[in-house]
Amino acid sequence: MNIQTPAPSAAPAHQPTEHEIRDYANYLYVQHGSQDGHDASDWKEAEACLRAGIPKESSRTRLHHVQLTERTRLPLIKHGSS
Repeated sequence: MNIQTPAPSAAPAHQPTEHEIRDYANYLYVQHGSQDGHDASDWKEAEACLRAGIPKESSRTRLHHVQLTERTRLPLIKHGSS
């Protein structure tokens, strides 16, 4: 008879406090250029990042990359005459 012992479970994820989430979400808000309309997504992202142990500084770099990527999708506008 082959009896398997259960694998040790991973340590539970960090449960961030409301204050920690609010602080992180505010940081993300500022990184968005303080534009309104991202509050729910900033809150969810902040909560997920805190649970995963991702520091704010790392998310800033990622958001900067996202903003640059979004800009490349914008059509080019020609100004002046040529």
